[in-house]
Parts: sequence; structure tokens; C-alpha cells
Amino acid sequence: MDNTEQVASKLWNRNFSLLVIGQIISVFGNMVLNFALPLYILDISGSPALFGVVVGLPFVSLLILSPIGGIMADRLKKQRILFWLDVSATALVVLYLLLSGLLMMLVPIVIVKLLALNAIQGMYMPTVEASIPVLVPSDRLVPANSVIGSINALSNLAAPAVAGILLGRFGLFPILIVGAICFALTAIMDLMIRIPYKKQQAPESIVKMVKSDMSQAFHFAVKEEPILAKLAVIMFLFIVTIAAVILVGLPVLITQVLGMGMEYVGMSKGISVVGVLIGSAIAGALGERLTINRIFLPIFLCCMTLIPIGLVFLLDPPPFIAYVIITAASTLTFATGQLFQIPVWAYIQKVTPTELVGKVFSLIVILPFLANGLGHLLFGALFEQFYTVPWLVIFIAAFLAGVVALYSRRHFNIATK
Repeated sequence: MDNTEQVASKLWNRNFSLLVIGQIISVFGNMVLNFALPLYILDISGSPALFGVVVGLPFVSLLILSPIGGIMADRLKKQRILFWLDVSATALVVLYLLLSGLLMMLVPIVIVKLLALNAIQGMYMPTVEASIPVLVPSDRLVPANSVIGSINALSNLAAPAVAGILLGRFGLFPILIVGAICFALTAIMDLMIRIPYKKQQAPESIVKMVKSDMSQAFHFAVKEEPILAKLAVIMFLFIVTIAAVILVGLPVLITQVLGMGMEYVGMSKGISVVGVLIGSAIAGALGERLTINRIFLPIFLCCMTLIPIGLVFLLDPPPFIAYVIITAASTLTFATGQLFQIPVWAYIQKVTPTELVGKVFSLIVILPFLANGLGHLLFGALFEQFYTVPWLVIFIAAFLAGVVALYSRRHFNIATK
């Protein structure tokens, strides 16, 4: 039995374990920065619309760089890609630390920094997703993705709490230090990973290679496996309604409507992300029984979890009671959202040939990335426009999410392969 077969014989092999550890550190560093920087702008500006712009606009770089990351993930050594991306992220944060005292245009600089970090993330994510199918056996893809989901949950759990406390008490500088250390440690971890690699024949020019690779991925996702294109549409609708209203709404509602401090935003985000951990654990336990033919159920449950948040601001209970209710409801939203996302990623990895996983993944996530950016811009503007009636914004999102669930049930109730 060769090394590749040995690696694929069990879930917790050496290389997958190293990938997981590196992901824990890297995702934590990335989430600390992506949570703290927009929150810092919201704190000093008091504008939900500007907050939505600062959060949403950087997704443009994810959109642009993700396809390039997919091509790189399939054609180059994945371990080297991960290493150099983490080195680049470290250098970016250090450069920002060195120049931050010299630059006065705060909002543009924060946006540029988030654009650069998201560009790195746009290339990083397809590489990780393309690594999973070659590091674990095919019948363990759902548990493997639930592990990655749990990592995101743990990082999201700790990062907002750490960022909120540091930002509220010490300002932005220590958060940047934490981020730089995390990326540097992950780069060291990357050096120890061994990911199976098979060299592909490259066309004569880079332009031809990009055109050929993306054309091949598009043909596979749209013509050969049209289910994948439908999944991309469902993810777009899910994120532009449910995910966006929660991610924009929590900071705005807690700080500007309830009048609480940044620490409470961090704690609420950290607690609510426990839901991701719970959802990932449930998905891992269900394994291959968690299929995509009933993904309308978790979408509908996410829709229902938004209703208590709207009722809180319609009935106007005491601020702390409202805080507890919206945090609990957000926790349920994150949990049920994982039961939707994990089987989707596992299905993509299962039906896609190994040499196409990175490209297909990067192509499919274009719509969710676009949804994230548009959703943040949309709900940032809505929360500012309807500041006195935030419950109306929540109920609009819940109604749209219900439509998405009905659409999924009618058009995507398919038999899994």
C-alpha cells in the first residue's frame, strides 16, 4: 500500500490532523481581525450603513481571487500554497502595524486591509477544501467537513469574545498583534503537512490555462452535474437573507438599539457561534445519513429562529432580556445553518473528480461570496433606514428565508447519489 492509500485509510491521519491544527490557529487569527476592524469603524462612526460597507465591500476580493485560488489548488502543491498565503497574511498585518501611525484616512485603509485579507482567504479556502478529499477516505467526507465546521465554530467562539474585550479595553493594536502571531504560527504548521500531489499538464500560457480550467469547471458544474449549480443558487439565497441579517444585525442591534458596549457584541457572537459547534457535532454524528435531498428543513428552521429576534424589538422588553433572547435565537440559527452547509460541501467533494475539486469549489462559492457582500450592504442600509423599527427588517428577512425554504423544497427535493 502506498503513502496516499495509507493516508486515505482513516480520518484522523497525521496530515489531516496537522491541517486541522493549522486551521484552528489561522481561522482564529482571521476571525479576530475580520470581526474587530469593522466593529472599530462602527464604534467610531455610529453608522450601520458604513458598517455594512466595511463588512460587505471586502467580499469583492473573495469573488475575484477565489477562482484563481481554485486553479492554484488543483495545479500546484497545496502545502506550499497554504504556507505562502499564511506568510503573506503575516506580512500584511505587520506592514499595517508599521504604517498605521502614519496613515490618517482610517476607513479607506481598513477597507483596503480587509480586501487584502479576504483576497488571501479567497485563495486559501479552495486549497483547504481541495485537500480534504485527498487526505481522508471518501466515506468520511461528512465527518471531515464537520470537523472543519467545528474549527470555524471554535474560532468564531473565541475570536469575537477576545476581539470585543481587547477592542473595548485596549484598542486595535493588540488585536493586530494577535492576528500576526496566529498567521505566523500557521505558516510553521504548514511546513509539516504532506498533501498528495499529482502534477497536471499546463497549457502554453497562463491565460489559456485559466480559460481552460474555469471552462472545464463550469462545464462540470452546469452541464455534467447541474445539481451543483442549483446548490450555488440555494446558498446565495440562504446567505443573502439569513446569514447577512444576523451578521450585520447583531452588532447594530446590541450597540445602537440596546445601547450596550462592544464587549457584549463579542460575548453574544461568541455564545451564538456555539450553535455552529453544535450543528457540526450533529452533522458529524449523522455522517452519510445527512444528505442534501432535505436541505429545505434546516433553511426553514433558520427562518423560524429569526422570528423571536423580531418579536423582541416589536414588544420592547428590558435590554438585558432582549440581549439574551437575540443571542439564544442566533445560536439556533447558526446550529441549523450548519446542517444545511455541511452536507452541501461534502456532496460537492464527493461527486467532483479530485483534479477539479479546487476549481469547482472556487466557482460555486462565487455566488455565496457575492451574497455575503450584497447582504451586508443591503441590511446595513436597511437597519440605518429603519432605525426606529428594527423588527421590520428582521421580519422581512424571515419572510424571504421562508420563500427560500419553499423554493428549495419545490425545486431541490432530489435523490442523493
